[in-house]
Amino acid sequence: MMTSFCSRRYVNRVLSQCLSVGTFATLSLLLGIAPGISGGYHTVEFNSVAYAQASNVTNEEVTKVARAILAMEPGRQSAYNDIKKLVGSPPNIICGRPNTLRSLPKNAQAIARNYCQQSQKIIQSNGLTNERFNQVTIAAQSDKDLQTRIQNEMLRLQSN
Repeated sequence: MMTSFCSRRYVNRVLSQCLSVGTFATLSLLLGIAPGISGGYHTVEFNSVAYAQASNVTNEEVTKVARAILAMEPGRQSAYNDIKKLVGSPPNIICGRPNTLRSLPKNAQAIARNYCQQSQKIIQSNGLTNERFNQVTIAAQSDKDLQTRIQNEMLRLQSN
């Protein structure tokens, strides 16, 4: 029994840490309309800055952002790994800045573009504009409460 409890506790802790790191990495680099892939942190990245007050973020928006992040994550990981196989350590890629894509081989550019397009669709399919998604994620960078709200919502969504 003790081993089972420790194992479950360990798995929950690791899952929580992975979600936290993924969430914070993704949130920290979401800055504009077109996402990108960041090599160092394996994250989505946007290219225009937008700000929002955390107090203006509704629970409904938190849910929409959490759903979008969870939906984007498998594609982000896949795109990053595919590009990594082609070029080694991918550079910081920002889809809204064509010069960051041009540094990649053509087949890697196609992977990054596809990911960027899919991310935009995911954001919109979750009932958010790209601008509002960016506002919320940027606000979460400096607001611990908003970060916690988004993380908790992601955990809730994953447990259902």
